Amino acid sequence: MIHFKKNIKKVFWLYALMFSALVGYLLKFLIIDSSTVIINTYNPRLTALEKNIHRGEIRDRNGEVLARTVVNGEDLIREYPKGRDFSHVVGFVQKGKTGVEAYSNFMLLEVSDRLLQRVNQLFSGDKLRGNNVILTLDADIQHRARELLKGRKGAIVVMEPSTGKILAMVSNPDFNPNEISQNWAQLNKDEENSPLINRATQGLYPPGSIYKIITAASAIENFEDWQNFHYQCNGEAVFDNNLIRCYNSNAHGEVDLEKAIYLSCNTAFAQLGTELGGEKMQSISERLLFNRDLPYELEYSKSRFDLTKSSEEKEIVETTMGQGKTLVSPLHMAMITSAVANGGILMKPYIIDHVETNYGREKNKQIPEKYGELFSPETANQLTDMMVRVVNEGTGSQAKIANVSVAGKTGTAQNASGEDHAWFIGFAPAEKPKVVVSVIIENGGSGGRVAGPIARELMNMVINQ
Repeated sequence: MIHFKKNIKKVFWLYALMFSALVGYLLKFLIIDSSTVIINTYNPRLTALEKNIHRGEIRDRNGEVLARTVVNGEDLIREYPKGRDFSHVVGFVQKGKTGVEAYSNFMLLEVSDRLLQRVNQLFSGDKLRGNNVILTLDADIQHRARELLKGRKGAIVVMEPSTGKILAMVSNPDFNPNEISQNWAQLNKDEENSPLINRATQGLYPPGSIYKIITAASAIENFEDWQNFHYQCNGEAVFDNNLIRCYNSNAHGEVDLEKAIYLSCNTAFAQLGTELGGEKMQSISERLLFNRDLPYELEYSKSRFDLTKSSEEKEIVETTMGQGKTLVSPLHMAMITSAVANGGILMKPYIIDHVETNYGREKNKQIPEKYGELFSPETANQLTDMMVRVVNEGTGSQAKIANVSVAGKTGTAQNASGEDHAWFIGFAPAEKPKVVVSVIIENGGSGGRVAGPIARELMNMVINQ
């Protein structure tokens, strides 16, 4: 009898455990996973809605239409008036969904003011209309950014550091979203250019010398006497049997940390790396979201960082200069630069500003949100001063704007499969930043010469709007 009672208890607790697991799963599905499920492009409910609802428009921050649905007989056709300008970030709805079209799928099919629309439908026969999605993107800045790429492979991100609003996001090679069905096979076969990849968020590149602001930040945080750092640069030096050269083997002479930054002295940063070690570089890099999820809602790739406490000196030296195995996206570098510009605080980047009903009522307004402190205010201020000198006295002179203080950092990232990649990150005005720009030109060569002027024009455009 006692044995029977024990078995009953075991069965009871087994069923109780199974019931608790079921309740837990249902709560997870309803509370945590529901937002993902509801926007999933494979959700059959949304597929059914699309046949009966006039999909809402996607507009830029000034009301310019970026995507709309037009009626062609019995068919609803999605049009993209700006063509290639927004191909990656706005995305498309044929052959699957991407970009804002995918992320905002439910919003664009959600019918607000349903009673008013039903009354109107009785008289007009029109389909019910989904909500419109208003973005933070600016069509003029976006178009100019795409023009400045001049057909070269690369990407540009333009952000507002105080809010996290993304003003422009361009990737090239691109595609015409109005012709996605006709060109689908060709676009997928083009492995050399990968036109369907959004290089601004999914492209990963060696950072080159733009990573030096992270090494400098680590030195500022870990060395109380960092201002007394001095190094004699002879243009090249050997570290752990590894020959490190400065750009064109230029000998910079005696440099401190600030001079090493604005002259982009490789050997000085190699020396800093040996003093900091892999563990300290790993700590600051992971704090800056390498190897981690980014606070960004659309598709992206995680940046990669490979140093640890046990890393060899050769790896440390290469990494602290921005080479080695480190890979980063233009969006991520824009976020790090925004944190510097914003006194160390990263605001969550976002593209969707609000939703607007068919009758003009605003809803779901996005409020700027603080992600966290990536740098202390003191470190951010020191980095800003150094980056101003990069533009005023060093490798970033091509980014100068008349009567505006610009902070920036150039990068010329070695590329095993071709010419170096050209980088520039920066913000302006340095004393009260309104805009951050991150530019990568694949196989562009010198970051200061090629990417710097692009950043200058876009920063100037935003400041003067």
